[in-house]
Amino acid sequence: MIIQSLVSGLAIGGIYALLAVAFLLTYRVAGVLNFAQAEFVMLGAFVASSAAAVAGVPLLAAALLGIGAAALVGVGMEQVTYRPLRNKPHASMIISTVAVGIVLQQAAHLIWGPDPRTLGSLVPNISLDILGARVSTVSLFLIGISIVLIVGLNLLLTKTRLGRQMQATAVDADTAQLMGVRTSRIVIIAFIISTALSGAAGVLVAPMFSVTVHVGMLIALKAFAACVIGGFGNLTGAAIAAFGLGIVENLAGSFIGSDSKDLIAFALMIGFLLVRPQGIFGAKVGEKL
Repeated sequence: MIIQSLVSGLAIGGIYALLAVAFLLTYRVAGVLNFAQAEFVMLGAFVASSAAAVAGVPLLAAALLGIGAAALVGVGMEQVTYRPLRNKPHASMIISTVAVGIVLQQAAHLIWGPDPRTLGSLVPNISLDILGARVSTVSLFLIGISIVLIVGLNLLLTKTRLGRQMQATAVDADTAQLMGVRTSRIVIIAFIISTALSGAAGVLVAPMFSVTVHVGMLIALKAFAACVIGGFGNLTGAAIAAFGLGIVENLAGSFIGSDSKDLIAFALMIGFLLVRPQGIFGAKVGEKL
């Protein structure tokens, strides 16, 4: 029972982690919190499910189409919301991301309608016996792929020239531009990666839940909670907190009751805001380091 809860918690925690690093990437590089991330989860899931079910596209290709669609719309979002407002008050950009989310949600409702859709898993759903517990291969796949994507992003940021340019833009965009960094290009790339990660989260979570216009909402809220708990601005800390949050809420659901899962996640976030607002890993709230 405990092993099953741990594995399931890590699986859903991996989805939270993808959204958490997506939140923080645009925050670090562009200085804006993209509150439309939930809708990019939805977009990736809807496009993938439509490609697979209607057009008969193989699941892997459908998944890539969903991720690509999210990234493409992310580019449009940067052009429409961030670029015209980058010198405006921070609140204006936040409000614009909320507006984009509403537009995407309503557009999805018009295109795909209110009926839930489904998407198959990228791997066969087989139960494995691990230390006497039955563990799904889908859960193991979710854990593995989320870790690979997060580690890959971390390596990109720390080991590549592009990553160093993104770090420089995050620290001081004006100085980075004087040093020859094309900061406008870097911001676009940050939006592409961020929204692609959200689309990937949608593709991965779709087999677990029905695909509706609200499929990404609760996931994005819990990912934001993980950002607060881990330390806002700390990608690795937020990812670790997201995995931990998935485990905690899943154990609570198993031993206390399923109704407690959401309560515990947001109670932890409020507790950290009151007691340790800088989060577990110590980055100050509002600091882009």
